[in-house]
Amino acid sequence: MAKLEKPPTLTDVARLAGVSVPTASRALNGGVRGTQSGSPELRRRVQDAARALGYSVNSAAQAIKDGRARTVALLVSDIDDFGSATMISGIMHAAEKRGVSVSVRATRDDPLRELDLLTQLRGERHRAVIIGTSRTADTRRETALGAQLNTLAEDGTRVVVIGDSRLPFPAVTVDNREAARLLARGLAETGRRRFAIISAPVSEITARDRVEGFLLGLAELGVAVDPDRIIHRPFSRDGGYEAVRRLEDHLGDIEVIAAMSDTMAVGAIARLRDVGIEAPRDIEVAGFDHVPMLGDLLPRFSTVEVPLEAFGEAAMSLAFDDDAGPEAVIALRATPIVHGVPIRRRD
Repeated sequence: MAKLEKPPTLTDVARLAGVSVPTASRALNGGVRGTQSGSPELRRRVQDAARALGYSVNSAAQAIKDGRARTVALLVSDIDDFGSATMISGIMHAAEKRGVSVSVRATRDDPLRELDLLTQLRGERHRAVIIGTSRTADTRRETALGAQLNTLAEDGTRVVVIGDSRLPFPAVTVDNREAARLLARGLAETGRRRFAIISAPVSEITARDRVEGFLLGLAELGVAVDPDRIIHRPFSRDGGYEAVRRLEDHLGDIEVIAAMSDTMAVGAIARLRDVGIEAPRDIEVAGFDHVPMLGDLLPRFSTVEVPLEAFGEAAMSLAFDDDAGPEAVIALRATPIVHGVPIRRRD
């Protein structure tokens, strides 16, 4: 009876590639930089050796070895939202480079569901959990979330938060307040003086920062906004639609409706159209986040380009960087766009 040939091992791959076993492992299995570990020439040698020998990575064995699946869990509020969808895309691309998979869960902006999902994740043994949901000023909610995340961290899961928060974990942030300030200044410098603002509830940190920054930018040029013209509704198309409905008694005296998300801006434009007002001919609607489709339809649309896809690489680098302490922060920059023209900042 013919003797069965032993399957190739990682040691065989390392020997053929002329590298150490740990080096071969990092090139194939992913280290801190995932499958980008080592030089391109080194990775090519290891990968060529693996193909020549017919060697494949055993993901199950990897999970058994360190007790964790080669997966990252991502929590977002709503997978249908443009911002969340773009962020998911960036994280998946960054995960692919590291040879890991992404498990996405939607909280539907429900704090109880958020906690339930985190409880479920404890049994799934992910390498990292990335929190991409809206953080709030609700102390009870954030304390409960922090307790769940601490439990995950104590069990060996890396935790990364996207957005400003007081949670003691590595974070990826963006300068929402400063970008909103510059957007407001840019619009006021074109001669606009009569503004309304529509945004999510002030309990959401992102919404609060954007409104505060926008009001500050207007104030620097001597423009004030009547509190009755600041409407808070969810960051959604329907939220924007309903916010403009609340403004209808003031529409004859408004030049610009500044929506603190492009999704809200879409709803605002739809409601204006329903009452016979065209944007931007009659009332200009500005946004925040930079949905590419809006720029295609409205070339002079004013908004802020937030590097949503870049959140992915930044979050994954914090999740896999062994030197990233609880105070580690990667701060990304948003770019205001006024009437289709980006505002270039001076550092």
